[in-house]
Amino acid sequence: MPFLKKSIFFSECDRCHVRLHIGGGGVCERCRRILCDNHLHGSLVRRIQVSFGAPVVCLACRSQRQVAPKETKAS
Repeated sequence: MPFLKKSIFFSECDRCHVRLHIGGGGVCERCRRILCDNHLHGSLVRRIQVSFGAPVVCLACRSQRQVAPKETKAS
């Protein structure tokens, strides 16, 4: 006899439209999309980093280059 029942609540990944359990994925902190584990974390190493406190940022947001503003030299 199982101690805990399986969840009856599902969601859908915004990228691949796979149906997933609420506990099997997450929300990106930047773009606020609901994503499956593959599109949210991308790798086991990243999933471990998130469990130790790294921000939950999806693959698409992490792959965008962060352009730093150019510093102007005051004369």
